Amino acid sequence: MTFYNREGILYVRYSGGKRISTKLEYSKENIKLYKSYAKNEEFFKKFDVIKTSPTVVELCEEVLKEKERTLKATSYKSYESLLKSRIIPFFGNKKVVDIKPIHISDFYKTFEDRNTLSTCECLLKPAFEKAILMEIISTTPFIIKKPKIKSSGYEINPFNMDEVQKIIDYNHPIIGNFLAIACLTGLRTGELCGLRWSDVNLKDMTISVNQQFTHGFLQSPKTKKSKTKIDLPIEALPFFEKQRLKTGLREYIFYSAQGKEPWKYSSHISLLFKKILKILDIEDRGIYQTRHTFASIRLTMGEKVEWVSYMLRHENINITLSNYYKYIKELDTKRVTLNFDLTHNQHTS
Repeated sequence: MTFYNREGILYVRYSGGKRISTKLEYSKENIKLYKSYAKNEEFFKKFDVIKTSPTVVELCEEVLKEKERTLKATSYKSYESLLKSRIIPFFGNKKVVDIKPIHISDFYKTFEDRNTLSTCECLLKPAFEKAILMEIISTTPFIIKKPKIKSSGYEINPFNMDEVQKIIDYNHPIIGNFLAIACLTGLRTGELCGLRWSDVNLKDMTISVNQQFTHGFLQSPKTKKSKTKIDLPIEALPFFEKQRLKTGLREYIFYSAQGKEPWKYSSHISLLFKKILKILDIEDRGIYQTRHTFASIRLTMGEKVEWVSYMLRHENINITLSNYYKYIKELDTKRVTLNFDLTHNQHTS
């Protein structure tokens, strides 16, 4: 509904086109008052207004507006993007009262990626719950089982020792130290972009992870556990020291190619990284593989899983094990022989 002033009187126009006079003076206070009373069924009857069913998209937009207060800017952008690209094209002007489980089933069939579908559901399910609370519908159409959809196909494919050595030896003038530190600390690309000299203690050999750049936005790390202090591996120290000669008097550790601002977009670094891999004749992989490289090399060389998990800031050690167990197995490929003495335990009848 929209409000407008007509000769000092507050008028309301509803989505169905119906216009009424509230017979109230036009003011911000009366608009607020009308909005609060408009939720009451008796108020609609008093003013003879037919409460029309909202569309799916309208309710999703309301849900998104409510989420905006708590979401990170990047998460909000993701929700907004999927609302425009997936929800609006499918549901269009369909009203919530017209949506049946078969429509949700058809909607599910448009997805090939589980994560994208789950994000869309985070808008759609609360939208239908709103409709139930408003007594527009009595049940949700989300009663069908979600189909089994494969994940995005992302594969852990770390660099081996020789490849890391090539990357380090190449020593790119802009992101050479960045890449070396990424492989040797397991820090995420965005976290390295947001790293300041005040976050690094070269005496105590610690790194405080307090923030990250994601799609240009400065925000807190990925999870609560991500915001913490980790060790600065001795192997990474020379690269921090070399970088300090370049940017030690500035706030951030790494700056963009132009040198005016810190790296705010991981995608810009990724483009440079792709060029480096091509020059070095190394298989093309995303820059996030540097994080996996840290874990895989450490575990292959016999590092304790607990420490690797601590450095990666996983919620628990099981996550580390599930992602990198095959690298732990590389420590010893032989089957263990159990040397039980069975000569005295033969069954006799």
